[in-house]
Amino acid sequence: MAIFEIKTKERMNVNGEFVDKGLSVQVSTMCSNPFDELEKIHNAFVRIYGLDLKATGYLNQGYLVFKQV
Repeated sequence: MAIFEIKTKERMNVNGEFVDKGLSVQVSTMCSNPFDELEKIHNAFVRIYGLDLKATGYLNQGYLVFKQV
């Protein structure tokens, strides 16, 4: 099982909250690409920061970058 760190690529506005570049969460997955399990990434941002990136359209590789920890 791999652990990935997912970070924001740029500054963004999520439902009135400004999110700076580099805000990160960690997720674990059996996949080699964590974006194969978007729901885990979505749940991590909601659980830790209360940010719903899915509803605002930021939950994709255009706005997020990942690396294996």
